[in-house]
Amino acid sequence: MSSRVPRLGAQQKKTNNLAYLKKAKQACIRNNYAKAYENFVLYFESLEDPADSDLAVQGVFTRLVCRMGSILEETSNTEELLKCYIQALNFFPDNYLILNNLGAYMFKISEINIARRYLEKAFRVNKNYLPAEINLMHVKWHQMPRWHFRMLNDKARNEAYKAAIESVTAKGYKNVVDIGAGCGLLSLISARIPDTSVLAIEENKQLYDMCLDVMKNNQVTNVKVMHCYSTDIEDPPDKCNLLVTEVFDCALFGEKALCTIYHAISVLRTEEDYKIIPAGAKLYITGITCEDLIKRHKLTLDKSLDLLNLGNICLTEHDLEPYETENLTERNVEYLTDSHRAFDINFYDLEQIGEILKDETYEKIIHLKCLKEGEIHAFAVWFDLNLTDDITITNNPLNADRVTCWEQAVVYLDHPVEVETGTVLTVKVGVKDCGLHVELIEIEPHRNHTCFKASKDVITFLNDPKLVDTIAGLEQKFRDVNFTVVDNNCFPLLGFLLAKTGDSSTVYHPIKQETDRAFFDYLLTVNRIPKERFVIVKGLEDTPGEDRTIFFFDSIHVDGSLQNYCLTKNEIATWINVPQCLNVVVQLINSPYIEICNKVDDANVFGFKIADVINEYSGFEHPNLERLKYEEYSTPVKFRLEGDGEASKNVIALKKGDCNAILLWYEIRFYQDIVYSTLNSTHYKKTCYFLNEPKQLELSDGVTVKMKINDTYMKFSIA
Repeated sequence: MSSRVPRLGAQQKKTNNLAYLKKAKQACIRNNYAKAYENFVLYFESLEDPADSDLAVQGVFTRLVCRMGSILEETSNTEELLKCYIQALNFFPDNYLILNNLGAYMFKISEINIARRYLEKAFRVNKNYLPAEINLMHVKWHQMPRWHFRMLNDKARNEAYKAAIESVTAKGYKNVVDIGAGCGLLSLISARIPDTSVLAIEENKQLYDMCLDVMKNNQVTNVKVMHCYSTDIEDPPDKCNLLVTEVFDCALFGEKALCTIYHAISVLRTEEDYKIIPAGAKLYITGITCEDLIKRHKLTLDKSLDLLNLGNICLTEHDLEPYETENLTERNVEYLTDSHRAFDINFYDLEQIGEILKDETYEKIIHLKCLKEGEIHAFAVWFDLNLTDDITITNNPLNADRVTCWEQAVVYLDHPVEVETGTVLTVKVGVKDCGLHVELIEIEPHRNHTCFKASKDVITFLNDPKLVDTIAGLEQKFRDVNFTVVDNNCFPLLGFLLAKTGDSSTVYHPIKQETDRAFFDYLLTVNRIPKERFVIVKGLEDTPGEDRTIFFFDSIHVDGSLQNYCLTKNEIATWINVPQCLNVVVQLINSPYIEICNKVDDANVFGFKIADVINEYSGFEHPNLERLKYEEYSTPVKFRLEGDGEASKNVIALKKGDCNAILLWYEIRFYQDIVYSTLNSTHYKKTCYFLNEPKQLELSDGVTVKMKINDTYMKFSIA
């Protein structure tokens, strides 16, 4: 009988439980998140096992934690954010939503290894939760950039290095140090030669671990792997009479190659008689013109100039890198000058390398002769890598036998230069902070227009003729509508046009980059727009929530991924949301480039067992594609983006062959009949979802394309 009578303490505890829970729910209703969280914590702490609490209560708490995480992230309160997430995970260690949010945040603050642990756990708990799967994939991409795949798949590069190593070791140089070993391909090549000993040095922890696994998988025992920067080693750890390295970027110097080689010869080699692969390099530069490339860095579109009275302006990219990587073989490039050998470096010559490195900036003057008239937009740079006296590889875009793992470096000019045949350009070429630096010395600097700097996104937006024309047409629809306008695009073209032509509309623009503010202020002045009619604010939270509002939201990131387009689905009846709807368009394709960049084939690395290790980092998506060579294997098919869930569409194969990817772009219905496609956009990039194994198709085969979407996360596959 007494065993059925509740103890007084237990009754009091239950009462307190309910009081905490009630207070937490009331605080949630009042949007007092801190108070709600405090009472939820007290409630769960009072339970013997929080996991036994009502699932609906757990759901409310999860949403609260994620909401608080967003607020704390916006205010950069990392300490409180981590405390909130970790305390919540102490109650519910398998809550995949909180695990994912914490992992995504750790990725944003560059705590990559910690991020991966949380995201891997979130994905293990729920393999159907798409945000965790995609966030984990993004972390792996950061740990293993795609150029690793492209490098390992470059058979020409691999065969040249193999021939060089075999040639040199045959002469008795068999104590090998491989600097920047990566996953260990060059070490494997060296280790398979009889009587060699190999020290592989790799500073990247992920690649170091991978190198260990690769050696184990290939049953190699004569390779010692070290995790460090080679330049941090003060004494030689092993005998060394052969240095092997491949620490070069598209402009040769960018990965501190000269510093690495100088230190290796000075510290790591142990014998006076030694060899180094590569033995030297030659770097070349030439002047080029290319309309496609310059549009990414300088405003050129006449339509934009006419609409906003920008005829006497020069707008170029803010904070431009010293050079960018481009595949010039896929561009309509015209080479206007001769090619000049800017550097000829002998890697055995410590005096020469030391001379380049001793000054903060090493410079030399070269002269380029113009072979034809035209407008020089940029300088192209490539190199020859002399592995031995007899073996050379190059990334020269004009050489059909070039290697493909390196593209070319392009140094853009803020102000293109008009030249005549025979004109001689004076160029300063140097090494600054261990990287290439190029500067044109102009004889007569331009002074005939106003110069501004803007973010790259603003420039590519204004240089997209179809996008500009479409939004100009959209402005015609709203010109006589007396609404408040919120234009949330990177460049608020609709907002500027309505403020310029409308009678009473007030425009608000949440600015994306503060570097664009001076240019935007100039636009207000030159178009005689009063600043009270066009208000630049810091974020969406600073825009008015008025009833009569046109809300223009950019639903797609420049890299081709989806933004939170659901924000446009505001329930206020008097709001006009732009775009009105968004379709994603997909097409079955075949592209060799997708395979090369995302999946290693052991056949390209002499049959060594590397693919299983590195392909873990492949994923299923290749975003940010500006240009892609491919064959079409189906007609396009549209999916309406209407919220979370899954959908499928049937397509018919257009030809026989192997389909290895699904190409994706967007169709945006801004308003009524105003529609824009990103397929040929110069602003928005495209995305590919690639298949683990190519799908063999016959003509007229039916194929089912499946879409899965959760918030802004998408995944496409075929059945």
